[in-house]
Amino acid sequence: MKVAIMIFRNGVSPRVDITDSLLIYDIEKSSVKKQEMCSLSFKQPAELVSFLQEKNIRKIICGGCPQFYLRTLNFYGFDVTHGLSGNPEQIVKSLIDGKIDCRPVNGSCGRNRARGACRRGKDKKKLTEVKNA
Repeated sequence: MKVAIMIFRNGVSPRVDITDSLLIYDIEKSSVKKQEMCSLSFKQPAELVSFLQEKNIRKIICGGCPQFYLRTLNFYGFDVTHGLSGNPEQIVKSLIDGKIDCRPVNGSCGRNRARGACRRGKDKKKLTEVKNA
């Protein structure tokens, strides 16, 4: 599973839309296999979505996520956990240890939640598919 933690200066970004870099952790069998730091510069949510899709990220962790960004990221199949702050290394350790609830916000990706009909992954859209539609 690839997890991205939004970074601002040296800690978790207080909001997903003011992120200046991204820490990507590749987690397998309860351990971090690879860690990568990426600089980010985006003006539109579509640019962020495209970058996250290129990196095959599934889970996003940040301090806060405006409703528009949350809906956009959920629409494209990303699991967003927000409301966290502090040291990214500690957050990843807590995630691996099961101390952080890693379910998506609101318990689903937001589509057809009331009927329990979410098919995350099966109908994950690529940004280019939506632009061309």
